Amino acid sequence: MDAPRPTIRAALDESDVVWLGSVRPDGRPHLVPAWFVWDGASFVLFSKPHAQKVANIRADPRVTLAVGRPDAGFDVELVEGIGELEPARTDRAASDAFAAKYRGLAASAGVSLDEFAAIYSQAIRIRPTRWLGWGWTPPGPQMSRHGSDGGFGRSERSERCNPAETHPVAGQAAW
Repeated sequence: MDAPRPTIRAALDESDVVWLGSVRPDGRPHLVPAWFVWDGASFVLFSKPHAQKVANIRADPRVTLAVGRPDAGFDVELVEGIGELEPARTDRAASDAFAAKYRGLAASAGVSLDEFAAIYSQAIRIRPTRWLGWGWTPPGPQMSRHGSDGGFGRSERSERCNPAETHPVAGQAAW
């Protein structure tokens, strides 16, 4: 299995939100933001026990995550993985790492970590199966994880868009 790119490692520790994509039992996609902790081997998230994402993972554990900062460089990591619902109800917000990371955000939302743990008591562990970088690399002949000739797109193939190209009618970037 691939590992996260060095440029995304900080986002694994510092980003407040990961975007979790799962599939509803009827086949429709479901995408939600969630607080998370990266423990070096897996993502740990918490949910209300009867949330849609929990039902989705119970029916089909395959998920996709997006983590990083989609700023001008679009340095985002897409992660395919397997979601596992932890069998026991959590009594606290998972770990000291989770508490340290979210204590301030929870307080600003007007909820203590104990209240958070009582509401979001279903732990979800997501084990990555594939890391798919996404981001911008300058055009040119260099080899990069983002395509053989640079550009914007996934690491496996160069689905690129050049922001310098403009739409002939609106003058907008042609994406």
